[in-house]
Amino acid sequence: MLISMRSFANELSLELQKTCTNEQLSAHQTVKGRSFQADDFKSYCKCEAEFILEKATQNQLAQFNKNKDLSPNWLKQLKSKAPNICVDKGRGITT
Repeated sequence: MLISMRSFANELSLELQKTCTNEQLSAHQTVKGRSFQADDFKSYCKCEAEFILEKATQNQLAQFNKNKDLSPNWLKQLKSKAPNICVDKGRGITT
């Protein structure tokens, strides 16, 4: 059971990181004088995924895992709080 939960968490973490990276690349494409790559957001998106996995309930994560196209309010709220943790503590991107 522990192995399957760890595998589930790792898979979900990778999915959350991928989504975060795509969101960040899209959000930063208009920054003039700088071309961003996926690696520029690697540490931030890893932090965001860890934050979401830590704060979300098992039920929320299971529902999200069933339909990754959904963007439920709880996920939006956690994503809005993640920059306070991931950027302010120096774990985010630097430009």
